[in-house]
Amino acid sequence: MKKIAHRGISAQAPENTRAAFEKMIAMNADWLETDIDMTSDGELVLIHDDRVDRTSDGSGTVNDMTLIDLQKLDFGRWLSETYANERIVTLKWLVDFVNRYHFNVNFELKTALKYDKQNFYLASVCQALRQISSNVQIIVSSFDVNLLKKFHLLMPDIQTGILIASQLPDNIVTVARDIGAVYVHPDVDYLTKKQTKHLIANHLPVNVWTVNDTAVAERLKKWQVEAIFTDFPEAKTT
Repeated sequence: MKKIAHRGISAQAPENTRAAFEKMIAMNADWLETDIDMTSDGELVLIHDDRVDRTSDGSGTVNDMTLIDLQKLDFGRWLSETYANERIVTLKWLVDFVNRYHFNVNFELKTALKYDKQNFYLASVCQALRQISSNVQIIVSSFDVNLLKKFHLLMPDIQTGILIASQLPDNIVTVARDIGAVYVHPDVDYLTKKQTKHLIANHLPVNVWTVNDTAVAERLKKWQVEAIFTDFPEAKTT
């Protein structure tokens, strides 16, 4: 069972920052997960929330701010003075980083962008992903199945996964096949053993988020899930 570092090593450093990603080097981790959003001037940045309030010393909506606006904010001090002055990470920086260290990546496409911005966003994401070395594995996921389908049509060679934040719908296999998704990414709080077996039987590997309890991780391993997203990728499982 793979362990995917959720927003980098986010139990030890501020999520989606250089510090969180760079901690993976010494930890000998294989996979990281991060979130791609877009600024008002069309730059791609790595941040989970639609707003900067929770993870910076600023306030505002990512899509309404320029890259320069965002680069003025401190994205580390909220966690610890040790990480004061961590700046927002661009997708360009991460592409260089994973090419250098050969980390595999799960990218989440964000869903708050206005519809008229989505095509430019997807084109920009695709352009960036084409710069990633061929020996780096990539998964692209999203809660928005229509956005994921558009991405799949643009880059059919990259594997995609449907994120689910509630009970799995009865037609999840049909939906996945309709949009070309290879994986299903369910919330650990809703997933059952029966559902896991059903997905695997239908050739849909399961990547579960967010798993920070080792006992739960052990259970999921017995269920033969493909991977877990975790803030503690260093935690041992048997």
